[in-house]
Amino acid sequence: MSEDWWDVPGNPYSPTKTQPIVPPGAPPPLPLTPQDGGDLSGPYASADLLALEAASAALARLDCGLAGSSAAVAAGWINRMAIEEAAASARLNGILVDTADLRLLAWDSLDRAPDPDLAQALPLYDLVRRIAARHPRHLYTPRRLAALDRIRQTRAAGFSLWNGAAEDVDAEERWAVLQTALAPDALTRFRPAPALIGAAAFLAHWHQVRADRSAGAALGRLLAAWWPARQGLVQARRSGPGDPTFEGSDTFSSPTHPAFAGGPVLMPSIGFLGHAMEYRPDRQEGWLLAFLNAATRSLARGEVLLRRLRLAEGQLAEALRPRRSTSRGPQVAAFLLAQPVVTSGRLAHALGMSGTAARTLLDGLHRDRLVLEISGRDAYRAYMVE
Repeated sequence: MSEDWWDVPGNPYSPTKTQPIVPPGAPPPLPLTPQDGGDLSGPYASADLLALEAASAALARLDCGLAGSSAAVAAGWINRMAIEEAAASARLNGILVDTADLRLLAWDSLDRAPDPDLAQALPLYDLVRRIAARHPRHLYTPRRLAALDRIRQTRAAGFSLWNGAAEDVDAEERWAVLQTALAPDALTRFRPAPALIGAAAFLAHWHQVRADRSAGAALGRLLAAWWPARQGLVQARRSGPGDPTFEGSDTFSSPTHPAFAGGPVLMPSIGFLGHAMEYRPDRQEGWLLAFLNAATRSLARGEVLLRRLRLAEGQLAEALRPRRSTSRGPQVAAFLLAQPVVTSGRLAHALGMSGTAARTLLDGLHRDRLVLEISGRDAYRAYMVE
C-alpha cells in the first residue's frame, strides 16, 4: 500500500482521525435484540439508526461503484480486499501478520521462508478467496458447507473450510453446531431486519452457539459479509464470458479463478483494525453499534481502493495506448489492475510475451511511477498497482 494513502481525506485508519462515526452525545444504544424479545425490525436507538444509515449508504455507493467499473478493476478490487480481509481476520484471531508479507506469500513472491504467523494466516486468505467465489445462496446450509469443504480438500492439499476451529472438535460436534448456527428458524428471524443489522445479528448468533469454536470465527465473519447480498441489498456479481481471465496465485490449485469479479462488498474484519476491543459479538450490549461503525470503516477503505484503481486505470490506458493493431497495451493494463502482485515471469506467461519484454515494460512503468515495486529486490522483482 502506498504511503500517501494515509493522507487521503476520510481515511478511517489515519492516526489523526479521532472523531467517532456516531456523535458522542448520542443516546446509548439498545441491546441488539429489542425489548420485545426477538423482533430485529426495531425499535433501535438513534445512535444505531445513524450508524445504520451511514453504513447502508456507503455499502450501496461502493456496490454501485463496483458495478460501474471495468471487469479488471472489479477483479483487482476483490483480489486486494481479500488479502486485507485475511490479514485483518488473522489479527482478530490473535495472529499478527503484515499485509504486505501476506500479499507476497499468497502470490508466491516472498523471498524467505514464512514465519509461523504467516503460515497460519495463509489458509485464511484461501478461505476468503474461496468463499468470495461462491453465490450467497450456496453458503447458508450445513450440507452445502460440508460439501464445499470436501470438494476443496480434494483439490488443494491442506485446505480446510474450518480454519481456526478448535483442534478437539470432531466432525460430529461440528455438524451439530452448524445445524444450530444455520437453522432455518434462526435465519428466518434475521431476514425481516435491515441487511446490515441482520449481518450483525447473524455474527452474534454464530458466536453465541459456539460455532466460532467448532467451525472458526473467520468463517462466521465471511458468512456475515455475504448476508447483505443474500438479502438483495447488493449484487452477487458473476464474471461474464467477455471478462478477462488471468492466471493467478501459484500458491493454491483453485477451481475458482482469482480474477472472479464477484464476492461480498462488505469486508467486516477490515473495519475492526485498530478497534479490536470492540469486536465482542458475544455481548449484546453495544455490539450492533460496533459492527455498523466497523462496516462503515471497512467500506470507506473499499471506496478509497476503488478510486485509486480507477485512477490507475486511466493512467495506464494513457501510458499503454496502442500504437498499432497488434499492441498488447490494453491486455497489459487489465492484467496489472486485476492482479495484486505482478512479476515479469507471470506477465510474460499470461500474455505470451518474452521475459525481456515484460521486464522492460514493468521497469518503464516503475520509472513513471505507475506501478510500485514491493519486493525490495534488485532481481526477480514484484510490482503492484494502487
